Amino acid sequence: MIIIESKNIFENQTFNLNAPSKDPIYISEKFKVMRISLKKGLEIEPHHGSHPVVFLVLKGRGVFPTDSGEVELTENEYITYSDTESRGMKSLEDLIVLAIRD
Repeated sequence: MIIIESKNIFENQTFNLNAPSKDPIYISEKFKVMRISLKKGLEIEPHHGSHPVVFLVLKGRGVFPTDSGEVELTENEYITYSDTESRGMKSLEDLIVLAIRD
């Protein structure tokens, strides 16, 4: 019998004052779910990825660069990137994002 436990997405969540915090939530052979926490003013510089990704804002507000400009997102909003699109994020206030990727 498999026992499934519920968990709180914010359990053990912390902010690093100098760099983004990246916490694995679920990792399998097919996909990865990460929680990314950025203190206000921190940034993950735009970079090209090698996989599609979805960023869902759980708390806070941030700016997400795209190949066609910047998009500001707040709680419960998300953005998707293809495998070749440039991606990153900058926190306008303390920001917690769920990242789902191949």
